[in-house]
Amino acid sequence: MADLPDAPFAPYEDQLRSIPDLTERWATFVDLASHLEHELERFRRRQRQEIARGLKDKGKTWREVGEVMGGVTYQRAHQFGQGE
Repeated sequence: MADLPDAPFAPYEDQLRSIPDLTERWATFVDLASHLEHELERFRRRQRQEIARGLKDKGKTWREVGEVMGGVTYQRAHQFGQGE
């Protein structure tokens, strides 16, 4: 990755720091963090599914897919392929 790990968060840092009232900043942070966690999980799910399906479509067994994906069971690899 070319970006530094904090780079994607810079706009949020600026947004939060622009709120002078710390109680309001905290409430905004909590809402923002919840939203980002939700979006990150959606991103993870999509990527797991695309990768699992892609490996399966290239002829790998679910067991082999599981090995590639960190040693998960074939059942879990199949779940990834289903978007679970």
